Amino acid sequence: MLTDTRSHYGLITIVLHWLGAAAMLYLWFGAPDDQGGRLHPDASSHIALGSGLALLLLARIAWRLGSVNPAPLSPNTTLNVIASIVKALLLVDTLVIVGTGFCSVWFKGNAVSLFGGVPLPNLVGTHTELAFPTHILHSISTNLIFLALLGLHVLGAVKHLVWDRDGTFSRMLWPRSEAA
Repeated sequence: MLTDTRSHYGLITIVLHWLGAAAMLYLWFGAPDDQGGRLHPDASSHIALGSGLALLLLARIAWRLGSVNPAPLSPNTTLNVIASIVKALLLVDTLVIVGTGFCSVWFKGNAVSLFGGVPLPNLVGTHTELAFPTHILHSISTNLIFLALLGLHVLGAVKHLVWDRDGTFSRMLWPRSEAA
């Protein structure tokens, strides 16, 4: 029940999925806006939590690459391909969001620290002229691309739950044994 099978998601995949979803939502709602608003007007807490999301994202990608991917329950091949593309694009966009978040801080010459404690080395150097365009890319990746992809992902989940009633949604909520 910990690992994925051809028919079910395991506990590790489910936990990584929902922790990542919760982290992204918290970071999105908690991101400082241009007026210092939202949950955390101090950008340092957003950056610290974003670094934790980076670790979670790397764990999720490593786990997915080393795991069996459960077969789709829907017989519609076209929609299954679209769903796979949307999920892959969500992961890629999350990488872009985390990467541009780190770079926009580093380009300003500021430090990024893991959970606000362990400093991470600046891998790109200080380039103040790139800080603002990188921040804009971070905002577009988060507020436009990610939200559009998330909308498609949620729409697909609702379709499986309400229209198809094929068990796709429920297998992402709790692991089941192969016999179930």
